[in-house]
Amino acid sequence: MDFELTQEQKDIRNAAREFAVKEFTKERAEEYDRNEEFPFELWKKACELGFIGVHFPEEYGGAGMGVLENILIVEEFCRADSTIGSAIILSDFSSEVVMRFGSEEQKKEVLPKVAKGEAITAGCYTEPEAGSDLTAIKTRAEKDGDEWIINGSKTFITNGTIADYFVVLAVTDPEAQPRYRGFSTFLVKKDAPGLKTTKIGGEAWHK
Repeated sequence: MDFELTQEQKDIRNAAREFAVKEFTKERAEEYDRNEEFPFELWKKACELGFIGVHFPEEYGGAGMGVLENILIVEEFCRADSTIGSAIILSDFSSEVVMRFGSEEQKKEVLPKVAKGEAITAGCYTEPEAGSDLTAIKTRAEKDGDEWIINGSKTFITNGTIADYFVVLAVTDPEAQPRYRGFSTFLVKKDAPGLKTTKIGGEAWHK
């Protein structure tokens, strides 16, 4: 088996390295950390250069590449600066859920915006009493006519205060066995009624 990168993959890696080394300076990293700010300017540049969503299908604004190409970008970004690199790369956190399981309407609405730097996504899984054990989540979603009403709290959500779309894990069938079979994910827009976010400062400034 040949594990050598293709020339295209090498080009992607080199382009990501060149961008990150030039843009992710120590001064910028210290400023973002000190001010607890998301690097919006660098994120926009990364999107314009096609580094975000490379693994999305072309019809949804991506480059139609695979996970390996995305990982090569992640490695180079975080090699230059892990804080800036991870913040930018995680701007599409949980968009894969939309890509794999979302409706056609959801894919067309969300994925192109993420790839173009017009939207940020977040995955809402962890709860105050359910971290590594997701089967312990308590957030509930109940059908009300044509809509779903979600009640619950999530915590330590990456991009929680800056996301435009949230992928929310909730219990829809509390009687299901095993319990995880009663879980569903919902795509929630940031302006959804009742949605509130609170910034956590300090080490978790990007959450």
